[in-house]
Amino acid sequence: MTDEGLTEAWEPSRSHMMVYRQGPQVTVLVDPDHPGIWRREPYHSQLLDWAREAEAMGGYVIVFRQDDVFKI
Repeated sequence: MTDEGLTEAWEPSRSHMMVYRQGPQVTVLVDPDHPGIWRREPYHSQLLDWAREAEAMGGYVIVFRQDDVFKI
């Protein structure tokens, strides 16, 4: 984890996700063994907050879950 703003809840071994930023885009890679984790709290509301912030800068949050892609 390189973003100091992320809490321990976002530690990949706990969240089963990897998150990285590319400019105004936030990319989330979900562990295939935990496909619904990104819709649970505290993750889902944080993703929605990031999406609102990114949208103001012309960006978005994109979630990759197995073969599915979700733009928030």
